[in-house]
Amino acid sequence: MKTKTIYLEYLEEFKSFGIPKKEIEELKKQGIVADIRFHQELYENKSSSRPTVGFLLGQDKGDNGEEYYTIGLTYAQAALSTGAEIKFLDYDSTYQQMKGCDGVILPGGAFDNPEDFFIDGKDMGGKEGKRFFAYKAAINEAHCNHKPMLGICAGAQMIGALLGNMKMYRSIEKEVSRKTVHKPKAETDVRIHGLKLIKDTPIFEIMGLASDEDKIMINSRHNQAMVHPALQDYAEGTPQVKMDMYAVSDADGIPEIWGNEATGILCVQGHPEDLAAGGNKKMQRLYDYIARKAAAYKRAHTKTQLRVKKSTNEM
Repeated sequence: MKTKTIYLEYLEEFKSFGIPKKEIEELKKQGIVADIRFHQELYENKSSSRPTVGFLLGQDKGDNGEEYYTIGLTYAQAALSTGAEIKFLDYDSTYQQMKGCDGVILPGGAFDNPEDFFIDGKDMGGKEGKRFFAYKAAINEAHCNHKPMLGICAGAQMIGALLGNMKMYRSIEKEVSRKTVHKPKAETDVRIHGLKLIKDTPIFEIMGLASDEDKIMINSRHNQAMVHPALQDYAEGTPQVKMDMYAVSDADGIPEIWGNEATGILCVQGHPEDLAAGGNKKMQRLYDYIARKAAAYKRAHTKTQLRVKKSTNEM
């Protein structure tokens, strides 16, 4: 597999880092997989031993119609602050790009999900596109190779639905008596709401919370969500990974944080990177978690490779 390293540049139009899609597509036509990175000067930690964490890029379209792969500034800041090397995933070579990662971050985004994800049993004619299959490829590669995952918003929903057999509301506004504003009218509105913490779950250690805390505040911007925990018990099928509930919205019971500590899966329905960018250390720890898990994976994987190499040499 031929690869070529290319770097994201700051795009003033979107207030994001990004790269034109056509540049990635041209490499693909030549049989080259893009190795997409941040410029090294953006990192404080330049240690060669740091883990590599994949990050699935978002997308934007310029005023001239040109399409870009992008990562927003708060996502970028949270990812860089983990100390991990970030390797970006596009939508054409996701599975191959994941091969060089010790873990993955799956951010939010808007795209069609399979109709069987939803609890209402309806067929609304949704059709999964390239972006959906990129999420699926990243999740499958990570799951098959026991790599840790952090899902944010839509990324959390994808992990919950694909691996945890968790069902979703198609529209919180229509299907739930709304007591919490899960999606502000403006994307830039960092409105926060309360989460009820579930005792004796890993979230206390992950976020550095006191054992007697029962509530935290987070922001969100989503209209689809996983259904109430009690309703998940009625979903048909066996999950590939059992998802444990860590926190729910305190006003309406919507699942907000869930995961599986043994497999290194953490799913957050809100957007902690926005608050972390403002100095909230508890929210940054949600991102730091994936770096710690990825570092552990890298150490274990390196030891395994050394044992195999030694065994081969002794034959």
